[in-house]
Amino acid sequence: MKRKQIIVLGLVLVIIAVGILQYTYGGSGESGTASGVSDLILSQGNDLEDIPGAAVYVDNSALDITDEALAQAQQPTGFFAEAKLERDKARSKQKEELKSIALGNDGAVEASATLTSAEAQEQLVAIIRRSETEVTIETLIKQRGFEDAMAYMSDTGNVDVIVKASSLSAQEVAQISDIVVRHANVPMENITVKNVN
Repeated sequence: MKRKQIIVLGLVLVIIAVGILQYTYGGSGESGTASGVSDLILSQGNDLEDIPGAAVYVDNSALDITDEALAQAQQPTGFFAEAKLERDKARSKQKEELKSIALGNDGAVEASATLTSAEAQEQLVAIIRRSETEVTIETLIKQRGFEDAMAYMSDTGNVDVIVKASSLSAQEVAQISDIVVRHANVPMENITVKNVN
């Protein structure tokens, strides 16, 4: 019983100390400003950069990074990253065209001569489903231990899968094909699996 009383008393003292500190440095129950806290820390001889989790302002003018250099640094590199980027760009363009047809915008007059609004909406939904299925297939293939993978589903029902590997065994091709059959609902003869090193 005495141990519990000591713990409760210790917690009460901590709460009182926190309240006093907040009142002293933060003013009448409000939290202190960032400058007030940093002034307090600096007055104690600590540098903000030495404190874990402390926010520190960084002046970017000293870094001399141009927008072009930043854009190049953010560009994906490698075959798979570039191929996925190109696929996503093409899909985005298709989606925008179909959205404008479905909404009946005047800019889509040429394409809308062959598609109705309902047909455009159906195609838009199909593109979104294909994109989601491709990402699912790629994720599941990577979970099988492959470094990277890319799946491309055409609107004709064919699926091409490219896997980053020096070679593929018959068992690995069967596992990849099984993933595609289950998630893309296509027959085995419509699946092509290739490897790229």
